[in-house]
Amino acid sequence: MMKADTIRSHTDPSVYVILRPEVRDHLRRHFDGDLPGSKFYAATPDELLQSVLDRFPNAVRNARPNADGVKIVSVEFDTPIGTSNVVPLENLTDDERSTLRTVPRGETLARCASCSRIFPTCHCQLILDAVSALITAYPGPLAPPLPPSPDTPDPYWDHHVFIE
Repeated sequence: MMKADTIRSHTDPSVYVILRPEVRDHLRRHFDGDLPGSKFYAATPDELLQSVLDRFPNAVRNARPNADGVKIVSVEFDTPIGTSNVVPLENLTDDERSTLRTVPRGETLARCASCSRIFPTCHCQLILDAVSALITAYPGPLAPPLPPSPDTPDPYWDHHVFIE
């Protein structure tokens, strides 16, 4: 069994994130792969995390667990760090909306539309547990987890879709 890696800030070594092998596998969807969704420009999770830790150590250090024991770290880089492929339905053209369909996305189903446009983003989200182990990371604005099914009412996902 592979062990977790601890990635430390070069600017403040007291700030770190734990990256477990199963989370590294989960993150592949945001770096490569065919699943619809946002993608980082960084080559690996390690490269991305090192960049966040080095540039934003205070954001990571000052994150506090919410009622669910989760720490949310939202940072904004000066230049785009990836593409945000979750967009509001209202930002799609009629032609793009006509391509809406439900597709498998990991363990769940998600609404997806085809679009040739690219939506670069400077925003990065790290979701950590109470001991700073990474749960997930993704480029773009903060978004809640997907509901169990696209048919489950959700105030965010009722109005947003993945772009392919």
